[in-house]
This record gives sequence, structure tokens and C-alpha cells, in this order.
Amino acid sequence: MAVWWFLLKPASLWLLRTLAWLPLAMFVAPAHLDPVRLDPHTQEWVFNVAVSTSVTNPQTGERQRFDSVEFAAPEDNVAFFSCGWFCYLALAFAAAGVSRRQAKSLLKGLGAQTVVNVFSLAAYAYINGYGSVVGVPGKAGLAGWLCGYFYYLIYLVVPYVAPFAIALLIHCEWRAYLTIPGQRALSNAECGRSSEAGSPRKGR
Repeated sequence: MAVWWFLLKPASLWLLRTLAWLPLAMFVAPAHLDPVRLDPHTQEWVFNVAVSTSVTNPQTGERQRFDSVEFAAPEDNVAFFSCGWFCYLALAFAAAGVSRRQAKSLLKGLGAQTVVNVFSLAAYAYINGYGSVVGVPGKAGLAGWLCGYFYYLIYLVVPYVAPFAIALLIHCEWRAYLTIPGQRALSNAECGRSSEAGSPRKGR
């Protein structure tokens, strides 16, 4: 993780922003605005979020309608959505090492982790944008509470739990490690059979 933070963080953030552009444009941003861009001066990520809601102005007491909202997030705030790639790779290599026969499982896991990273970022953008509109002090109600609850899940739970869940789902070695001792031998045997089935057979 130290290597990611000091050496690969800029490249992973660029990749995340590139991959997330289309899902953000389809599901989060208004049709006429860029879903996300990098501010060249502050290096912040600027999101545009379609909200299409109305709230009561606490100063005037009148209802105001918002079609979209723009907010900026510091780079370090979104970096957690790219660290899942490296957490998963560390878990995968710890479980099965580096070999050609593990390449298929590794690619499947990276694909699943990419989906989690991208859609977690999209959810983060929408929750922040929508929450900034409905989260009026004293007027938030249930919508504000739900925004806070899902923000907690998306920002503080999913980025850290997802790599472990994907490693357990994809790699039988991790499942074998976490089983009770009496069942571990059976799990290891299943891993051996799946590895043999996935490896190419030589003809006679």
C-alpha cells in the first residue's frame, strides 16, 4: 500500500476518473454538463450531480428547486476508491502466488473490484450532491439521515470490505484458510481439483 500511495496513486486516480466518466454521465450527471473534471489549479475533482428536487430556503421560507449541483472533492477524499485494486492484488498474491494458472481468477477479481470502485465513486458523488441540497440544518428529516447512512457505508465500509469479499469469492485458497480445521483438508482438495481443471492438459 505504501508503494501505491507514493508511486502509483496519480496513475490509479487517473484510471479511476477515466473509467468512471461514462457511468457518472449515464447515472449521476445532468446531460449538458461534464460528470467529473479535474480542476487544474486546486487538483480537486469537480462533480456535477443531477438532483431534481426542491427544498425550503431556511432564510426566506420559500421553496427552491434545484436541477443540478456542483461540488468539489479533494483528491485524497476519492483516493480510497482506487486503493481497492491494490488491496485485492495483495490478497490474491498472498493466497495463490504469481502463476499463469491463476491469471484467469486474477482478472475476474480485478474486474469485480473495478465495478465496485467505479460504482462506489458514482454513489459517493450522488450522495454528496443530493445531500448538500436536502441537508438543510433542521430540515433534513429522513432524506438527510439516509444520505448520511449510505455515505457511511459507501465511504467508510465498502472500499475496505470489498477486496476481502472478492478475494473470498474468487480464490478458494482464502476460503480454505478461513474454514474450521476439520473442513480445511476438504477445501484444499477442492482448490487442487479446480486448479487442475483450469490448467491445460498435454496431449499424448
